[in-house]
Amino acid sequence: MSSKRLRGVVREIGLEREEGRFHSFRIRVGVVLKMEGAMNYEEGERLVKRLRRELLGREVELEALIYRCPLCGRGFNSEMGLKVHMKRSHKETNP
Repeated sequence: MSSKRLRGVVREIGLEREEGRFHSFRIRVGVVLKMEGAMNYEEGERLVKRLRRELLGREVELEALIYRCPLCGRGFNSEMGLKVHMKRSHKETNP
């Protein structure tokens, strides 16, 4: 299993308020991993254990991607959001 390459797609990003703390939040990121080749259930369990051991409790640094509109400078968190904005807000300047 160690020779197989992992690739992931972020499927969910959420914001949760911590219980009992008004100004305290947690960000949740859900990633769906894909492996080269097939994986059976036992391999999946081993992978989950390994990822928990290697990732949980570790400090990570994430950089937000911002897609800026080239016409007005407004920022969007996805390429699709920028495309929708361009169609709705800049119809005249877009062919």
